[in-house]
Amino acid sequence: MDRHDPASRTSCLISSVSCLVLLAASAPAAAQGASPATASATLAGDATAEQPSSNDEAEASKFPDRMEGTLSAGGDLEDDYAPRTGLFRFPTVLDPYNAFKVKLRRDYGIVFGGSYGILWQNYSSSLIDQWNAVGSKFTFNLGIALVNRGKPDALWLDVAIEDRRPIGTELAPLQAGLGSGSIVPTAATWGNFGFAPSIAAGVTQFYLRQTLFNNRFQWAVGKLFAPNFINSYPFFDDNRQFLNQTFSTSPTIASPLRGFGLVALGYPTDSGLYLQGSMFTALSSDTGVTIGDFFSKNEHFYSFEIGWTGLAGTPTPAAMRGPADANNFHVMVWYRNPLQDISTPTLTQPGQGSPEAYGVAFNAVYQVLENFVPFLRGGWSENWVTDANLTAGFCWRPTGPTFSSDLFGIGAGWARPTNRSLRQQYTIEAFYRFQLTPNLALTPDFQVVIDPSLNPGVSALYVFGLRARVAF
Repeated sequence: MDRHDPASRTSCLISSVSCLVLLAASAPAAAQGASPATASATLAGDATAEQPSSNDEAEASKFPDRMEGTLSAGGDLEDDYAPRTGLFRFPTVLDPYNAFKVKLRRDYGIVFGGSYGILWQNYSSSLIDQWNAVGSKFTFNLGIALVNRGKPDALWLDVAIEDRRPIGTELAPLQAGLGSGSIVPTAATWGNFGFAPSIAAGVTQFYLRQTLFNNRFQWAVGKLFAPNFINSYPFFDDNRQFLNQTFSTSPTIASPLRGFGLVALGYPTDSGLYLQGSMFTALSSDTGVTIGDFFSKNEHFYSFEIGWTGLAGTPTPAAMRGPADANNFHVMVWYRNPLQDISTPTLTQPGQGSPEAYGVAFNAVYQVLENFVPFLRGGWSENWVTDANLTAGFCWRPTGPTFSSDLFGIGAGWARPTNRSLRQQYTIEAFYRFQLTPNLALTPDFQVVIDPSLNPGVSALYVFGLRARVAF
């Protein structure tokens, strides 16, 4: 197949989406009947969960579990396990498989599941002559309760194995979006892990986590996806919500990606106040091992966050909250050591090491109606590609039994490059996630990038996207 032939790309995309629909049609209940939802249990995910079944669980529910966002292995699993409604219903032939998963969790403390996603983006302008990009994500998640199985203070080992690659196009949407001239990725995590076209998979997360003292103290350590713990909010997952990085982790934060690190969080009072700190190696590796870099090189990323959650002290189960807390205000400060030797040059220091960087970011999100959540976020930094940004928007969920798992979102953002010779960039994005079956979601997405910083020849860049994701 010719990767540059539009007909071949279209055929590839249609075939891939058709496979997703067929898989979802045969297994719509795979994500049901297993456990309550976790991090995405606000408008970002599902709104159904069990109530606490013991005094310990009721006490723990006062303090949201902020270790498990949907970009972590455990949080991704829990969100896919949550019951959902869909526009269509098909008979399932996987009841034995679903029952087996439930039994494993109940009797042995083992949970597993996965997803497969495809994203197509079309760009109205491109500096690299790639007007279309198609990328795929395969994820397999595994969680094992090592100690205290079935209790709030269980010690969990979470593992994620992922494969990400372009399909039928030279570049994946992450790289092609940057090639279109936007200084902020138009698809933040839809890249390519591969060292070769046939090798694009590996272990991307491998960590321990635990909550103690009825959720008052929480920690995670191991190979982590750092953005899951940095300035997170309900709509930061580009597998389920906004695609543009403007609306996920702040583009002003020099965040590492996948690497060894540790996170700890505590609730010092019953009022909803929390304190969270983290330390990661700044030398990320998607599928490699970085524990040696963490202990041998003074090249780290540090963050400290102080915030308030409006759900503390309510009877909402802890498994329904976490980073996708729809009532949250926080401020985060961060610092990254200078990097002496980097394999991938940065925009600020091409081909050289990168100087120390630091900054501050804030988040304000509050659910004002049963199905409406507005947000306001921003950040400032020194010695990073983008040194200031501000975003605002909202997400809305339709009512009614058929559409209650759908989600509509719209946001507007501003980003200022550190290099003052580049234009300030403005971004608008809107999406609608159709939950076609309990397993299959289809999301059309439209972005307008006004004055793209890296493409001075155009006044506006238009990006149309279509994302399909099936969970199993």
